[in-house]
Amino acid sequence: MQLTEDVAQRVTEAISRPPWKSADPTLFAMLLHKNADQNRKVVRWGIAAAVLSYICYGAFDWFLFPDLADRLILTRLTLGLTFLVLVELVARRGFAVTTLHYVAALAIVAGAIGWLLSALGTTHQEALSHFMIFGTVFILGANLFFNFRLWLSALSSATVTVAFVSATLFVLQADFATRLVLATYFANCLVLSLYLSWRLSMERYQTFLHALQAQIQEQVAFENGQKLIEIADTDPLTGLKNRRAITREFAELCREWATDNDEIGVILMDVDYFKRFNDRLGHQAGDDCLIELARAFDETAASNHAIAGRYGGEEFVVLCKVAGRDHLREVTHQFCRAVENLKISHPDRDDKLNIVTISAGASLTRADQSVELRILLQEADRALYASKFSGRATSTIYDAQAIDQKRASQNLSELLKHAVAERLVSVVYQPICDATSGQVLGHESLMRLRDFDGSAISPSVFIPVAEQTGGIEELGMWLIDRACGDMVEHGLGAVVSANVSVVQLKAPNFPLHIAEILGRHGMAPQKLALEVTEGSDIFLEAQAARNIEQLRNLGVQIWLDDFGTGFAGLAWLRRFKFDVVKIDRSFLHDCQTIRGLSLLQDMVRLLRNLGHTVLVEGVETKEQQNLLQHMGIQSVQGFLTGRPVPIDEIKQARRELVA
Repeated sequence: MQLTEDVAQRVTEAISRPPWKSADPTLFAMLLHKNADQNRKVVRWGIAAAVLSYICYGAFDWFLFPDLADRLILTRLTLGLTFLVLVELVARRGFAVTTLHYVAALAIVAGAIGWLLSALGTTHQEALSHFMIFGTVFILGANLFFNFRLWLSALSSATVTVAFVSATLFVLQADFATRLVLATYFANCLVLSLYLSWRLSMERYQTFLHALQAQIQEQVAFENGQKLIEIADTDPLTGLKNRRAITREFAELCREWATDNDEIGVILMDVDYFKRFNDRLGHQAGDDCLIELARAFDETAASNHAIAGRYGGEEFVVLCKVAGRDHLREVTHQFCRAVENLKISHPDRDDKLNIVTISAGASLTRADQSVELRILLQEADRALYASKFSGRATSTIYDAQAIDQKRASQNLSELLKHAVAERLVSVVYQPICDATSGQVLGHESLMRLRDFDGSAISPSVFIPVAEQTGGIEELGMWLIDRACGDMVEHGLGAVVSANVSVVQLKAPNFPLHIAEILGRHGMAPQKLALEVTEGSDIFLEAQAARNIEQLRNLGVQIWLDDFGTGFAGLAWLRRFKFDVVKIDRSFLHDCQTIRGLSLLQDMVRLLRNLGHTVLVEGVETKEQQNLLQHMGIQSVQGFLTGRPVPIDEIKQARRELVA
């Protein structure tokens, strides 16, 4: 039963109202409706029991009033069976409970008065004066046994009482004292049973009110919980699903994928020249644009039974079930056309288009690859960047062998050559916190890259290209140099970490370059941590293994990043002692299932047994943080404890904290 605000207000007022005041008619009607089936059973079985006892009492008639026994027994049989059939007929025909109560009350009155009128003519008046108390059964029955409304109980029981009192005082042939005692007895039974009926009715009503209040409170708590879940899963600007919700929806699609033949498509969309749009028209216009796009994405997703969400900034993501690459290509085109059909004016583009458009990249699940949203997003990201280098306002389906993606990599390689000189590359810092106290222990430095037009390029796109072309060596050294400089100048905690690739680790002079950077900034080696990603077996590279040993001898910390996602993690742990092992975020997010939770606990237990300090990535909710605290995890990292931000924002936050 859905309870409205009006009902909630009525319940509050009714509970505070004095008990002797009349009940709220709406709430009382709800009580009758709620107990309708129960009341039907009470009346039907009550009348059946009453008729049975009514007829059985005929044995006393036969013994006490032999002169009228035949007539009295016939009266009992006739009245009893008639009303038994009538009540059953009304009940089976589905009449309202109120009608059933009326018939039952009439049966009580008719049964009492019918017997009384027949019995008054007996010559055995003394026996009648003794047996008259039989009338109290009808009074008590009307008031206590059938859950009648109070006025109906009072009317029926009073009618019976008046009949028996009148017969006692004016018809019964007995002395005055006997008649007075009997009349008083009937009146006393009426008053007492009416009081009990009122109390029972009031108790039933009050019990119903408190049960209703508890139900209202439970409903409010449930609705508030649903709102909190919706808020946690919704992008506040566009109203679309956020990353957290998209991750959960993908997991649900994966469960469905196991039972049908459709593939899962992931579409990543980016607004073309959006930075220029913001710079020219202002951030409010930019927000309005994103809201319009989100509405179009939501409608297009609904028509394709897909799920649309905001991935961050001007990027949007779509999850859909498709029959294959051609179907995915058509769905992706629909999203591009939906944006173009909006015809939102864009005053600052390099091409001839003067409206807002999107570039899109899409990826598809494949039988030869594990189903991970992270991998599909990386592939869609690369396809998206291929669309951008193809001239924007277009879409690309990921294909590792595609010519346009090779061309995009070549163009990106040229951009990377000028990234440092043109200041297209920057660094942001994400805090690493104590899992229990929340204290900031250090920061991880993360590289960011923008195109010449200011649009962001995802690390999942430019890092592989930088590794393939060798540009990662210059970019990596630049990142470490900046991180060490900011660490010394601004203080980023006990340690600052930076990711290094196998390409960097294989460089013969890599440890010397690190030593030179530390010496130039005057920074203690143990304050720098180099994160090695579990993506390939570096110990197959002799130079990389030697470099790691030299860095450890220098005092630099070596961390293992994204543990559990690659194929070499256990071999690394047996061969090398890492200062910190970072468990990939996917294992924490899988803890919603018993199997996922058990897997994370086993991983933590293994790492502790090997003597490694454990850091868990991807903490986004308070529930996840509480879980890790319960597991005794030392340190955590994620959006809950802090997002990646530039050093200027860290400095500003510190100034505000001091002020």
